[in-house]
Amino acid sequence: MTIFLTILAALAAGLIKTTFGIGAGVFLTPLMSLIMSPKTAVALLAPMMLISSIITLCMHWKKWDLRYIKILLPSLLVGIVLGSYYLAWASPALTKVTIGVIAMLFSSYQIIRLKNPKLFAGIEMNNLAGVIISFFAGISSAIAHSGGIIITIYLVTKNLSKSTFVATLVGLLFFSDILKMITYTKLGLLSQPLLVHGIALTPALFIGSWLGSKLIKKLSESQFILYVNILIFISGIILIASR
Repeated sequence: MTIFLTILAALAAGLIKTTFGIGAGVFLTPLMSLIMSPKTAVALLAPMMLISSIITLCMHWKKWDLRYIKILLPSLLVGIVLGSYYLAWASPALTKVTIGVIAMLFSSYQIIRLKNPKLFAGIEMNNLAGVIISFFAGISSAIAHSGGIIITIYLVTKNLSKSTFVATLVGLLFFSDILKMITYTKLGLLSQPLLVHGIALTPALFIGSWLGSKLIKKLSESQFILYVNILIFISGIILIASR
């Protein structure tokens, strides 16, 4: 049953990340944490997130805006390191609560943005704001693969085209995913069997990405985002209640 669910998770990761650029981690982490140890879920998803970032980055190759990657990347990586140490230190119960709270906060934010698409868009954020936001994005990314949603708070104010937005965001996630693989391994969170298991799910990621490329022009984004985030919110409640 667990193997079947992880294959479904890989399909969902490829589909969601290719279609929207973000959301795969914050969608999958609480759901996977319901069927296995939350630390195991986070570690298992790490190689899947990296591979899905590579696939998505290739699909949007050279469409990124290097200015914003240079601004956001250093503090993002610092946040990744701190978040990884927190994940290694926290007890399973505390990890569940942390992931549950993150899931509820970010799903609520996404639903609010769905109702108010111009939220933050009219605000001009300077480079310092971007550095601070990306730092907290790094912490959140290390704990629950959810940093992309925080980074969008800054990027959405820069009036980027859709392809440039996704390419810039995924470019940042690519480097953060590499660092997470390193820190998780160093801290004993990502073992060799988990790494092999994650890599073995690559075909499902490719299939999910292919489906995402087909759906991106046909799917009603508003309905999809609404239903996905309701599921994330419910998963967060269940995680907190089951601690």
